[in-house]
Amino acid sequence: MSQPSVGLSSAPASAARLSLGAATLSLALFGCATPTARLPNYVAPAGAQTAKLVMRGAVPAGDAFGVLVHDDAVNCKGPRIAGAGNSSRNPTTVPLAAGALTTVDFMLVKANKESCMLRWSFTPEAGKSYLVNGGAYGTGCRAALLDATNPDSMKAPAGIVRRDARGNACVPLAQARAAAANAAQGGQDQGAAVLRPGANADDLQGLIGQ
Repeated sequence: MSQPSVGLSSAPASAARLSLGAATLSLALFGCATPTARLPNYVAPAGAQTAKLVMRGAVPAGDAFGVLVHDDAVNCKGPRIAGAGNSSRNPTTVPLAAGALTTVDFMLVKANKESCMLRWSFTPEAGKSYLVNGGAYGTGCRAALLDATNPDSMKAPAGIVRRDARGNACVPLAQARAAAANAAQGGQDQGAAVLRPGANADDLQGLIGQ
């Protein structure tokens, strides 16, 4: 993956939430469940100012990846699929609502339902382009969310914070912002998220009717 890695997660998300998200996303990506189990698609609200959300992935054949945008950015709730891809297909660029806090996930799902996830919050600016670029990395995954308005000089968006940490899929904003401030001073180690086992039958059953 040629793009720089910015805002990388150094740990998996909490088991319960990641199991549920991975199960739902894998069902959507691999088409192995009833339509009611699919996450809804992300669509920018009508009349909202927008930026562009570009999604790219580098995954082995048989793996898939998805980019999610949350209805509740503060609490990381209400995930919607902005795009999904695999080794031969990248998602289509979509309009992303601008001017308000936005929480975005990159999730890698393997055919055996092992998964890993990275999550950020930031405030998109109208007219700009943002790139989520991720993929398989060793025994896990790696990803970055970049301001790609100038493709020759991509950089981390202003105010971006990482929201996932070891044992916590949604780090409180104040804590995430403090960690980002430490990172700006070279105090944060940016690593790679690791794969964890996929969801079990109970997780899948919990998706029915949601």
